[in-house]
Amino acid sequence: MKFLPAWAWLVGVGLVSRGGAEEEAPKEEEVAEGPNLQAESGARKNITLGAMFREEFKQQEGVQELKCGVMYKVEATGKGKTPKLSDWVKVNYTGKHVDGRVFDQSKGEPLRMRVDRTVPGWQEVLPRMREGDKWEVVIPSQLGYGAKGTGAGNIGANETLVFTIELVEVEDPSKKAEAKQP
Repeated sequence: MKFLPAWAWLVGVGLVSRGGAEEEAPKEEEVAEGPNLQAESGARKNITLGAMFREEFKQQEGVQELKCGVMYKVEATGKGKTPKLSDWVKVNYTGKHVDGRVFDQSKGEPLRMRVDRTVPGWQEVLPRMREGDKWEVVIPSQLGYGAKGTGAGNIGANETLVFTIELVEVEDPSKKAEAKQP
């Protein structure tokens, strides 16, 4: 994957000075609202970084963009079943921030989940995938964890998320019903 030049990231994060402007001492209200201002500033940075990342990703060969704003690139093509929103699936995945830091991943065994209980961005792509597919997926914040992020702090407000998703299995609901009968 290509990344933006270092200067573009630094500008987006606000680490490069605009030059010539002297820094003012914080106003009394700003000191009192320190954590809130930091959170708002972080949320604004995440919007900028996400937009920059999505624009760069969109330029890569093979990238498809859905009407909702989710983008994906097929890394491997499978031939199996396609899940419905109500289906249970098993997936291998890695979730990353736009800077490449991993925030979550399946470890060892595929993770079992119901499609309609995932973030909206996953609900957009999983029903388009087939068993055996492996996609790199970029999810804008409004289809991920939104303006609040996760309460745990590993995903901030307004973060664009990058996932590698491999659809391992779509569970057959009839087999599950048979297994429950005595």
